[in-house]
Amino acid sequence: MNQRDIAALDGYQFLPRGLHDVTTVDLTTSVLGVDLEAPIVLRRRRGDRVTAGQLAVLPAAVALSGTDKHASSLTIAVLPPLGMADLVAQVRELATRGVAAVGLDLAPLAESAPYGAGGWYPRTREDVAELRAAAGCPLWLFGVASAADAEVAAEAGADCVVVSGDLGSRVAAPAAIDLLPEIVDAVGGMLSVAAGGPLRDGVDVLRYLAVGAELVVVDGDRDPTDLLAELSYAMRLTGCANLGDVGYDLLFAPLFDET
Repeated sequence: MNQRDIAALDGYQFLPRGLHDVTTVDLTTSVLGVDLEAPIVLRRRRGDRVTAGQLAVLPAAVALSGTDKHASSLTIAVLPPLGMADLVAQVRELATRGVAAVGLDLAPLAESAPYGAGGWYPRTREDVAELRAAAGCPLWLFGVASAADAEVAAEAGADCVVVSGDLGSRVAAPAAIDLLPEIVDAVGGMLSVAAGGPLRDGVDVLRYLAVGAELVVVDGDRDPTDLLAELSYAMRLTGCANLGDVGYDLLFAPLFDET
């Protein structure tokens, strides 16, 4: 787990409240036409347990293998950076599997030479538009690490960007929680914005939501039931009855004397 990103999360402090009438919390939301029980999407690998009705991220190789019975209308099948010919072919094949969305992960570009053996396959606005057309279903871009890339994604017709600092891990890029406000300001309303940074618990989920993320993509072995219980607790403690109540006003922002 990236300790710098975790330290950044701790910089976003909540203002607890006890004088309100919130006793139960509604976590339901709808993103890109999919009704969700909570604003959480799970990253899965082959053989992981799946909760019925849970939108989940799955490596495209697993979805294409035909061995995962859960590669379905609740699957976001994610491809690594590849040449365009390979990407288009695999996107078209994934579309025939009836997946909820196709994703392209930019984060592995950070492991190209001289820091790794990965290939260097950046994509252009035209490439993203071609992939969206080939998919015929929502296109998610993972590993977006700047407002500039988010704007390119929106202009090209992508449906969701998943923000993380992984792409800039070698160049001291900002943490995901610090990137989110600028990205939401740049493209909010044009496409969906999700957080893909590290987290420890449901309180961290609420931190991402408070700075503008619509969803949080969870990568780890935390039980989703526990995460939801922790998220509900944090929302009750900050006086939020539903996700519409979540915003910047939950966060401690001291006023500084400018004199």
